[in-house]
Amino acid sequence: MAARFDAIIILGLIRGISPPGQTHEQSLRYLVEGLQECAAAAFSQGVRFALEPLNRYETDLIHTVADGLDLLARVGAENVGLLLDTFHMNIEEPDIEGSIHACGDRIFHFHVADSNRWYPGAGHLDFKVILDALFASGYQGYISGEFLPKPNADTAARRNITYLRQL
Repeated sequence: MAARFDAIIILGLIRGISPPGQTHEQSLRYLVEGLQECAAAAFSQGVRFALEPLNRYETDLIHTVADGLDLLARVGAENVGLLLDTFHMNIEEPDIEGSIHACGDRIFHFHVADSNRWYPGAGHLDFKVILDALFASGYQGYISGEFLPKPNADTAARRNITYLRQL
């Protein structure tokens, strides 16, 4: 189905939390093996996977861009890349722009949300600088909003679009 619609398969919280008694390295090894198997099966169909580093409060495996890039190196598949999310990056990355630059062409998708997980412009992140770094990396894909529907979904969506268009 993903191939038919030229869709990227997003791997976010699907990674979850390591079960009790399983080491971090064991969990990573299982993740690498699973991704290698999925990537190999999907490659001939042109399907790509975008793994999202999530903040430490949501998973215990991949938190930072560096963690994600290390995992990509272990998987060794060109159809596995990263989905970067500004909300998570604000928590985990000491230098958001530098982390974006470090990814180069490994950015497969990009989520925007402000520091408070509201729409861009409702918190303190500098989206002009962030998007400049994203475009300088060569990214030409979609940018999607993944934020809380505050004060309501329609208003948040409109404010997101209005804010991003003015940058």
